[in-house]
Amino acid sequence: MKKLIPPWVRSAMIVTVVAIICMGCPNPPPPFCSTTGTNFQNLYSTTLSSNTNYANKVTMDLLTHEYTFTVSTTKYLCKIGYQGNAYMQANSLPYTMEVYNNTTSTMVFSGSNIFNSLAISYMNASGSLVPGNSYTVRRTIPPAGYGPNIGNTIGRVCVFSPGPVPYPVSFGVLTISASKFYGMGGPINNFGIPYIDLVFW
Repeated sequence: MKKLIPPWVRSAMIVTVVAIICMGCPNPPPPFCSTTGTNFQNLYSTTLSSNTNYANKVTMDLLTHEYTFTVSTTKYLCKIGYQGNAYMQANSLPYTMEVYNNTTSTMVFSGSNIFNSLAISYMNASGSLVPGNSYTVRRTIPPAGYGPNIGNTIGRVCVFSPGPVPYPVSFGVLTISASKFYGMGGPINNFGIPYIDLVFW
């Protein structure tokens, strides 16, 4: 007489076989890192259109442009976007991009990249960002790294005039609470929001 295998034994056998097969499987790829419609892009555009005192300018001939921000949920940094200066690109001069955790006094990410001068371009980045911590993202040019003209250090900024910017400004999970421009002059606080795009997943 044929014996029937109990259903729980069949289920256990299937799970075991699948587990054995998948032991050799590679880890799944990370989620797609989309540079379209980021929190920063939306924050910048909605802030710009929210008040006629805001203007989109390419300005601020200082070495470091930075803003301080928080996130409302845990996020993972995957890219940083910036539009560079034509002289910097033509002469292969890189910007240093950093994300610093002000709360824990630790560097989350630091790297260098040559950015396109005609449109925003992106570099790969990494690091965890958590609610309750304050962060600063900055782009910096070394003192000898901008060529013969300090004007090569300018960048895109959402300027509020007359200043300062009425911080905080928010969109989605991102809130910007302050900005600073310095190096070979300054510091100039809260003059505007530098266009440094943070891409999360």
